[in-house]
Amino acid sequence: MTSRAFIRRIYHLVDRLMLSKLQESTQRRLLSLILAMIRRVCPSAGGSLSVDRLLARRNLREPAKPMRTLPAWAVDDMRGLAVEVDTLLSPGAFLQSAPVARYAPTHWVDAGAAYQRILDEVGNRRFDTILFVPWLKRGGADLGALHHATLCHGDLGQRTLVIATEPGDSPWAGRLPRDVAFIDAGEEMAALSGPTREPEIVLARLVLQLAPDRIHIINSHTAWRMLEQFGLALRQQTRVFASLYCDELTVDGRVDGLAQRHLPTTSHLLDAVITDNSASPESWSNMLGINHDLFKVVHFPAPHMTRAARADAAGNRVLWASRLERQKRPELLLQLASRMKHLHWDVHGTALAADDQVHKELRRLNNVTLHGPFDSFRDIVSAEHLAYVYTSAWDGLPNVLLEAAQAGLPIVAPDVGGIRDLVPARWLLAANADAADYVQALEGLQANSDSRQQRLREQDERVALFTWQSFANGMRRIEGYADM
Repeated sequence: MTSRAFIRRIYHLVDRLMLSKLQESTQRRLLSLILAMIRRVCPSAGGSLSVDRLLARRNLREPAKPMRTLPAWAVDDMRGLAVEVDTLLSPGAFLQSAPVARYAPTHWVDAGAAYQRILDEVGNRRFDTILFVPWLKRGGADLGALHHATLCHGDLGQRTLVIATEPGDSPWAGRLPRDVAFIDAGEEMAALSGPTREPEIVLARLVLQLAPDRIHIINSHTAWRMLEQFGLALRQQTRVFASLYCDELTVDGRVDGLAQRHLPTTSHLLDAVITDNSASPESWSNMLGINHDLFKVVHFPAPHMTRAARADAAGNRVLWASRLERQKRPELLLQLASRMKHLHWDVHGTALAADDQVHKELRRLNNVTLHGPFDSFRDIVSAEHLAYVYTSAWDGLPNVLLEAAQAGLPIVAPDVGGIRDLVPARWLLAANADAADYVQALEGLQANSDSRQQRLREQDERVALFTWQSFANGMRRIEGYADM
């Protein structure tokens, strides 16, 4: 923990337990002393702080005990309103619910400042479509967001704005079309008060102010929460679309993810949920009881790729390229590389932790080369690769499989998510396939050239359908998405 983070934690603890309970004048004197001490111990941590800023608390606070009940004049007012306006305004029903009084941080101005900063960056421009993303970096959902932004701006002729709502770098923002506006609001949203819904309020107010024809939520947690809180207001003048791809599995085996968390409370507010595979909508309809008509399956286009090898070629190297994290089952990769020493494994991807044990074990194997991250699939595939091995425990339809198919590599993968939209189901392994299943499949590819050729022909037939034109036509068929 950095000294800045440590000091922040200590301050918030002291503030909650003692400072917030004192009179403001006393608080000011003590805070002046505390700030002087902080600047002496850690100048970089206290340089931007002031007493006024520290007093502007984000969290709701309890008032003094005598102030926690409705005053007599308010009770009388509510009785009158219940008789003259609406019986639901009766104070009895309100008091029986045992409401908890809180001081609202009415003098906290950061939300207004964040809203104004974003509005200043927008200027006097008007937008037909706003896409909400967490960020734009290397990833399948991020590539999907680029596809949607390019489609809206280019093929559909819509004035398009992309807003990043979570803290983090967006190196792929440079891949957006030149005239697509991009605003990185992640750090500002993270600095606002979560308990008082300030990030959601800022985004909702922005949408209401700009009044686009449509918004499209792509993996933005803040935008999903905005929809939950203010969806009815937003829908008065704006259509609402969202992209969802697959569920996740927790360590204890539970199904989790954006769909599980938000669809039950927002499905009635959405014009359509756009997904890249046919398997996920079936699961969501069955599990969550949501009308299947809400979901629209639109496959992303496969990238143009030079063929890595002839159909009858078979090398002695295997390609594995993904994130070394729990979803991708790196422990299974380790088992395969350990058992199939006659094959050389080209592993592309980075571990989430520097001390990752699987990563250390892979590094010790002589038949494994750890290449690190990659920017382009065409740079890592070669004619020596026998196959592309994919070991994910859950997924939608990952773009890397479209790239592998375009490159002319037979795909050895489990039957999870929408992978069968690309790879015929008869070639897929069981969803819970173990190392023995993968070994058998790879040995079959080595031993049977005719089978390898057949697999490639069937993959080629499928991937040929994943074109930009097909993607654009699919989006045009969604009511309200292509309208101007």
